Amino acid sequence: MRTALLLLAVLASSAHAAWQWSEPLTVNSVRGAKVYPHVESANRHNVDVSGTTVGVVWEDNRSGSPQCYLALKPATATAFQPEIRLSQTECYEPVVVALDGGRFVAAWEEAGTVHARVLPDGTAQTLSTAESGQATLAARGDKLYAAWAEKAGRFRRIVVSRLDVTAEALRAEPAQPVEAALPTDDQAWPALAVAGDGSVTVAWEDRRDRHTVPLTSHSEDGLHFSAPVRLSDLPKDAGLGRSMGLGAGTGAMRPTLTAWGAQGIVAVWLDKRDFLSGYDVYAAFDPGTRHFGPNFQVQDSFGDNMAQWHAQVVGDADGRLLALWDDARDGTPDVWLSNWDGTAFGDNVAVPGAAGPGTQSDPSAALDAAGGLHVIWLDQDEQAGARVRYAHAVWK
Repeated sequence: MRTALLLLAVLASSAHAAWQWSEPLTVNSVRGAKVYPHVESANRHNVDVSGTTVGVVWEDNRSGSPQCYLALKPATATAFQPEIRLSQTECYEPVVVALDGGRFVAAWEEAGTVHARVLPDGTAQTLSTAESGQATLAARGDKLYAAWAEKAGRFRRIVVSRLDVTAEALRAEPAQPVEAALPTDDQAWPALAVAGDGSVTVAWEDRRDRHTVPLTSHSEDGLHFSAPVRLSDLPKDAGLGRSMGLGAGTGAMRPTLTAWGAQGIVAVWLDKRDFLSGYDVYAAFDPGTRHFGPNFQVQDSFGDNMAQWHAQVVGDADGRLLALWDDARDGTPDVWLSNWDGTAFGDNVAVPGAAGPGTQSDPSAALDAAGGLHVIWLDQDEQAGARVRYAHAVWK
């Protein structure tokens, strides 16, 4: 009886556990009705945590042209420090990944090529020579990789490069195309993850079938990649959309990846297989076999009849896993979160500071070494201008 009572107490405690949130902070120091920040990086990696320092990257037009910025917040600070400008000419889609010791690497598209920089004190370096963009980064242990979409012939294809960090400098290994053959249509928006065994997984949007399908490939060494395979299940009624004049297929877009547990990789993306209600959030798991299994729907039934946007998956080596996105189920766009409970994604919960009247959208998130959750999002105000907002949560 005593054992049964203890078990019930543990279950009750688990059932009432939830994220406990800090008060939101504003990240960007410059706002205005005509200043438009964007947090739209490939793989949605606009925030990360090095030790106890949070780093956030975004792009805005305060200077009259799009420029990329990084803002840092040490744990002891009550606000973000003045931002560091990353770019010199027009810049798009910055991404950030944490190193040790309060350091970060940021990457972005500038002047039609991909650039990267160790921060806070490194200098920017060009990673690509061909026309390229939509860069993303992934790190685990001493392994750091970048991926981007690079022009090859008529179209762009996905390439991956190993990055070595020495002091405050970067050295990029020659970029390796995931597929050696020239692309027959565009490949875009790569996502990247490094598993516990050091292998690399890449996913991207692919147009070779005349509609957008997420494909994946794996590499044991970051140099030689497996043949791409489809990430999303083929719907049973795949031909229905075509018969209704909806194009070559229902389509899916913006894959995101995270390393999870000892060896796993998890993917989350936006999927239009239920084409009458717009994009839904779907997930698939690679437990370490380097093969993704069946698809899971992430949003709950309250979000089924409307479109979801800006989905991201976030996991860690200890097994915590969650997904975030925004949708307007309560009348205006809000940021929603769902935790993986071991068998399914649970009830959708609104992020407190990123819900309510107005428009809150474009979430990006990271877990720190202690399991704390760090989330940023856009808060839109037509008169005062948009804010990049940040909040921290702990599981209690």
